[in-house]
Amino acid sequence: MKTKFIRLTTKDDLILQGFIYSPEQETKKAYLHIHGMGGNFYENRFLDFMAEGITNAGYTFMAINTRGHDMIADFPLAGSEEKYKRIGVAYEKFEECVLDIKSAIDYLEKERYSEIVLCGHSLGTSKVGYYVATTQDKRVQKLVLMSPSDMVGLAEAEKYHAGLLAEAKQMVAEGKGSDLLSTKIWDWYFLSAETYVDLSSRDYPVDVFNTYDKAKPSALEKITIPTLAFFGENDDSAILGSKEESLEVIKSKAPNAPRFDLDVIPGASHGYFGKEKEMTAVIVNWLNK
Repeated sequence: MKTKFIRLTTKDDLILQGFIYSPEQETKKAYLHIHGMGGNFYENRFLDFMAEGITNAGYTFMAINTRGHDMIADFPLAGSEEKYKRIGVAYEKFEECVLDIKSAIDYLEKERYSEIVLCGHSLGTSKVGYYVATTQDKRVQKLVLMSPSDMVGLAEAEKYHAGLLAEAKQMVAEGKGSDLLSTKIWDWYFLSAETYVDLSSRDYPVDVFNTYDKAKPSALEKITIPTLAFFGENDDSAILGSKEESLEVIKSKAPNAPRFDLDVIPGASHGYFGKEKEMTAVIVNWLNK
């Protein structure tokens, strides 16, 4: 396996970082991974297993930081002067994920990869689903959704959500949208008022899966490529009664996908800790179909 550290420049001049793992033999196939909420291209242990398994399957494996990586992050800006922009998950605007993903796909295209698989984990699944649905980028030929998290449904399931959303909207109205909220989200994330509204409101771009309403139309209707979606058996990000039911609802919202395969990985958590090998095997077997 060959490795390479890379830097990408988005259309709005953010410089992102990433890593590429390539098989020894030449390939035109690439697998692009987008991390979850506050994640990055190196933190999750499953990335090691994915890099090895997917390159062994004949794909180059690429993982990048998005502008929502880590809690708060400073991004260098392209140009002749030394400038930075502070973002990270605390200040992220969901719809700008399109700029991040496109920069990575543009890079792969320049490197002459002609078959691209786009994958996301957790919040990353909303991003890749949104990207494919809204851009109709023909360079993406397959889609993988690891723990497809209904962000709005998960937020609404918390008892503090209604009050916190009202607080966030009031702060935005008062011109304090970039200020952090008074409460951590899920006892873990510090978010600005604008970001909380963006990530937890119905009918906003992030509302891709909307499993809380089985009849509600979804951006997934515009997906027309083979798709794989799976949860870990012990994943706590599925808001319906079972992982299988959540997956079936998501599948039902993508009727135009020529193939939409589902799986639940026994004993696995949201981060697939201890089940990384089994999770990678699900992906590789699907790619080889």
